[in-house]
Amino acid sequence: MRIFGIAALVIALASASIPVQAQQPDPHPTTIRAKLKAKYLEKRDRFMHRVKDVYFAVGCKVLAREAGILPLTSSESYLAYIGDQTIIDTRDESLRQAAMQEGLDRAARPGECDYYRKHPEAAEALRHAAADAKR
Repeated sequence: MRIFGIAALVIALASASIPVQAQQPDPHPTTIRAKLKAKYLEKRDRFMHRVKDVYFAVGCKVLAREAGILPLTSSESYLAYIGDQTIIDTRDESLRQAAMQEGLDRAARPGECDYYRKHPEAAEALRHAAADAKR
């Protein structure tokens, strides 16, 4: 008789916990829209970081504006970089302009351009990237 009581209690607890588990929302919604937006934001952040780096190098006179930086930093190259993404934020152009200015502002601060003296490989990598983009 006692076994039936324990079994009934286990069944009652198990059946009571099933609806509680089913009602909890998924903590990480994985909709296609959320995945696309995350991929887009990641690409946008990488592009804006590249724009800052290129204009920092221009401000430090490691690269000349004529050195082929336009293909690396233009709004057209941004759209090509984003590629298959269907979400384009209308603020992207203003973000690109702000990234350009941020790179130039960083170069204008005293001592910032010493970075390229300490890391000549970074300057060389930017020169190669600009040359490749120019072709």
